[in-house]
Amino acid sequence: MVEQTDKPKHNYIFGDFLGKAMSKVDLRTQLEASMMSMALILVGLVVSSVYIFFFIDFPLWYRIVLVINMLAGLVFLWSNLVTQYQQYQNYMEVLDFKNAA
Repeated sequence: MVEQTDKPKHNYIFGDFLGKAMSKVDLRTQLEASMMSMALILVGLVVSSVYIFFFIDFPLWYRIVLVINMLAGLVFLWSNLVTQYQQYQNYMEVLDFKNAA
């Protein structure tokens, strides 16, 4: 006989309280918040990198590393933003299909 417990599964590293709170967040809200935060991080990355490159006196090798890092960060975050947007579009299509049925 299998014992039934009220212990939630798959809380990862989060405790019971935080796991319950996070599980109540709507997926649409989470996707929109992720897209907004990624867009703002992209803007912050560009502004910070341009400011540091032009207005702070660093050696040339560090400026080159900074530009490479900024470009890699832009590509990484932009690809994540695109993927997140595609997931959002798919989720909204599924909701439309579900509501039409």
